Amino acid sequence: MATIPIDFTGVRVTALVELYLRWLDSKDPHPILGDPWADRVVRRLGFDFSSFKPMALGRYAVGVRSRVMDEWTREYLAKNPDAIVLDLGCGFDSRVFRIDPAPGHHWYDVDFPDVIEIMDQLYPQRPEHTTIGASVVDPAWLDRIPGDRPVIVVADGLYQFLDEDEVRQVFRNIMDHFPTGQFVFNIGAASVKRRYESQPNSIFAQHGITFGWTIESAREAERLDDRLHYVDQRSVVEAALIRHASLYYRMLCAVISMVPAWRNAGFLLRYRF
Repeated sequence: MATIPIDFTGVRVTALVELYLRWLDSKDPHPILGDPWADRVVRRLGFDFSSFKPMALGRYAVGVRSRVMDEWTREYLAKNPDAIVLDLGCGFDSRVFRIDPAPGHHWYDVDFPDVIEIMDQLYPQRPEHTTIGASVVDPAWLDRIPGDRPVIVVADGLYQFLDEDEVRQVFRNIMDHFPTGQFVFNIGAASVKRRYESQPNSIFAQHGITFGWTIESAREAERLDDRLHYVDQRSVVEAALIRHASLYYRMLCAVISMVPAWRNAGFLLRYRF
């Protein structure tokens, strides 16, 4: 099967970075996520992933993050047999195939049109699965989705690349459209943003990727809209999930866990409305 040429710049490159890190995790003898699609997708893309090697350690955090969001999504669907799923900024993620929702759950993957065009070539069609090529901040894409059912909204690696007003508008557009639901997402603190911005030779700087919204506490997202209510949070350095990670990474996480300013630098959050 012919490879698909890739010529991304800007924030679209993050779809390739996330795929690469899931691929590295899938090659580990003890994967955290174990994405069965990552290898075949990497092989289909005409892109030199070797430039991402300096970010290889991030496979552990991405593995934990994706696994937790998968678990939260499965839990919500089990309790809401008619729920809809929105995967915002889905990139080339195989989440719908990993979770394999039961009939009755319509799943919508949303990302830029050029990302979706490629994604549609990478994965087979499946019932009750729709891809939508649009900017997540444009409310028009919601017109294609019925708004009379509960929803779970997954935003894995998205909100930190939007500014606060854009994030607020995405939340409001969805809450205006659906009667009830949950948001599961990750977000970093300002210290994370400063660290990336201080590294001019980082992958993000090379591709002109800029960071936007940050928070300093798990409940801070409630300030965006009074309909948002904190449910719980998880950590990307959970000992049970990284027990097979490299000794260096486990030692690094142990140090991070002991320093509050570092421990709270990143959040895996679940909110309801």
